[in-house]
Amino acid sequence: MILELIFLLTGVQSIILKFKVPPGQQQCIKDSVSQNTLIYGNYDTTSLLYSFTLSIINQQDQETIIIEHSNDINQQFHYVMQESGEISMCFEVDDYADITTFNLFYESGAEIYDQDLLAKKQHVLNLNETLDTMEQLQQDISREQLLIVDRENKRKHSFTDIQTKIIGFAGITFGLLIIVAACQVIYVRRYVVYKKLA
Repeated sequence: MILELIFLLTGVQSIILKFKVPPGQQQCIKDSVSQNTLIYGNYDTTSLLYSFTLSIINQQDQETIIIEHSNDINQQFHYVMQESGEISMCFEVDDYADITTFNLFYESGAEIYDQDLLAKKQHVLNLNETLDTMEQLQQDISREQLLIVDRENKRKHSFTDIQTKIIGFAGITFGLLIIVAACQVIYVRRYVVYKKLA
């Protein structure tokens, strides 16, 4: 997995050195570096007959070589300190070489963190937007539920009113039918009596 790194460029220190090393001798540059700090550098040289080592000296004074270069005009190096300690950059020229000139650029102090272990600002903003959207949706759903309940209540009342009207209309119609039937019976009886008398 490729680690994405965040550089917090606060307290970064840089040095540019030009120095000469005679044959068979060594020149070392040391620096104290904090935990989770990036060290970076590059250099060029006038000879291929040299060796470069980058070492770490921990708090127990144990030295560990982490980078070695040799036989290259231009080189660069970088390393992230896992714990506080001292680094040593040593340039050693072979016995059979001429006096060798080194141009060194060195930088340290940039704190490094694995971005996967940090809360990403954009993700937090997206999460806040998502929460706001969900809250808005919940409010919309609550309003819609209230509207649905209100519509259902109105439908129930409307259905009850229609039912009452239908029952009333049916009662009136039935009453009229009874009256009409009674009138017909009376009319038929009178008609029969009139016929008999005639």
